[in-house]
Formats: sequence, structure tokens, C-alpha cells
Amino acid sequence: MKTISTLLTSFLLTSSVFAAGFKPSGTLTIKSTERSAIVAIVDDKRYDFGSNSIMIDGLDACEHEVTVYQEKFNGPVYCFGKTYDVLFKSSVVMKPKTSLQIAIDDDGIITMNEWKVRTPKIGDTWKSGDYVDNDYGVQNVSSKAISNNEFNRVLWAINKETSEWNKMKSAEQIIHTNYVTVGQLKQLLELFNIENNKLELAKLAYDKTVDQSDYYAINDVFNYNDSKDELSRCIHSH
Repeated sequence: MKTISTLLTSFLLTSSVFAAGFKPSGTLTIKSTERSAIVAIVDDKRYDFGSNSIMIDGLDACEHEVTVYQEKFNGPVYCFGKTYDVLFKSSVVMKPKTSLQIAIDDDGIITMNEWKVRTPKIGDTWKSGDYVDNDYGVQNVSSKAISNNEFNRVLWAINKETSEWNKMKSAEQIIHTNYVTVGQLKQLLELFNIENNKLELAKLAYDKTVDQSDYYAINDVFNYNDSKDELSRCIHSH
């Protein structure tokens, strides 16, 4: 009886540890296409990594107040001992097991993208915030496509790059050497802030996409109709 009691206590303690470790939370990524550093204030907590990209993991699934500043020589706001522009100031809702990206381009246009985060598995080596459900509800239609597990690692590695140029080179290499699904390609394109970079990658990837009949879904990642029209012309010229 004592042995059973000890095992039961151990099981309950282990269960509580796993429950605490996998508490549903979200990941917030903020990116600016301009090179100067940004500072984010989330619920009065400051995040300043000295770069134009910030990733904040483990945010509670609830509403958060977010303000994003970018260092400017003649910025109208003086704080933290420097002058800044305010790029973004609003409340955002983080959903459980979800990654939210706020992208700000050179013209101040803000794009917000959201995708699900899958549950980590034993043996995985990157953070839970980088587990991306890249199917978008669509299953792989061909064994030719890169596996979801390997593609998750690719996304994680590319997202760690600090410059858009380096991300482009990495993404082009992945497309040249692998087949992808539309769902995977959409997630790859959403790592980029510059519209033209998304368009060039979308053109490049068409011949390496296994479910081309669903390629129209790629239009969701573009902000401008001109980009959608150009991609359509490129596809129809094949």
C-alpha cells in the first residue's frame, strides 16, 4: 500500500510539472523593415534587444497593451535617453498556442499575421514558440514535399536571421532544393516584411509546389493588388 501511495504521489507531482510547463501561451514577434533598433513596451515591461526585430515568447493568452518605438535622429518622442518615433500603439489579443507577428514597413503600414503553434514533442530541440502548424488545415498531397518536421526547423532557422537579405538567400536555397506545399510556402512568405521579396519567392516557388491547384491561397500574404496581379500573370505564363 505504501508503494502504491508513493507511486501515486509521484505521478501527481509529475503531471502537475508537465501541466505547468505546457501552460497555453503565445509568441509575439515585432519586425520593422527599417534597420534602426526598435523598443517594445508590453504591459509596462520593456524589451530592447538592439535590433529591428523582437520575439517575445510565453505571453499569457489575454489582451496586452503594446507600444513599439524606433530610434530616430530627429524623432518626436524622447525616452530611454534617445529620440524615437512611435510605430505602433494598441492593444492586441494573444490566443493560446498562437504566434502573432506585427510587421511594419518603411511607409508605416502595419501587417498582422497569426498562426497556430503546435504542442512540443519529446526530442525536439527548439523552443515551443517555434513549433508551427504549417498545414493551415491542408494535408501534404505528395511525398515529394519536405516533411513538416524538417520544414518547422527551416522556419525556425530562417526566422533567427537578423536581416531580410539573409532570410531571402536562405529561403531561395530551401526552395531550390525542396518541394513544398502551399501551406508551407505561405508560412515561409509570412516571415518577410518587404512585399517584393514575398512576390519574388512566390514566383520562384511555383514550379516547386506540389499542390499548384491551390496556389491562389498565396494571395493572402500580399498587401497590394498589384502583387497579386503580377503573381497571377507569372503563373499563367507557365
